[in-house]
Amino acid sequence: MLLSVFRAILYRFSSVVLISVMPRLWFEPVDIWISDSTRRTVTSVEEAARVLMEEWPGTAAGTPSHMTAQRTCLAALQSERPKAILAARAAFLKAAEEAGMG
Repeated sequence: MLLSVFRAILYRFSSVVLISVMPRLWFEPVDIWISDSTRRTVTSVEEAARVLMEEWPGTAAGTPSHMTAQRTCLAALQSERPKAILAARAAFLKAAEEAGMG
């Protein structure tokens, strides 16, 4: 069973740093093009969610497939079930292909 999300508090130099540690939910690699010269290989649900939220091209952001991929990845992060992980990969791949990144 995968570990659920937990938070660890570290004390250093009198300050508190909050770190979120999440289990890796791996899937078969998906190669995408972030730009004309930058290729990226995405290998986990966490990484896919980050790409969808932080690195997705503005012209493709907010499309139905992009929004579906975001929701599917976030649902997979919560459930941690194999079917949810496969669904997240499929939704991510579809959104990337529709955005011309695949």
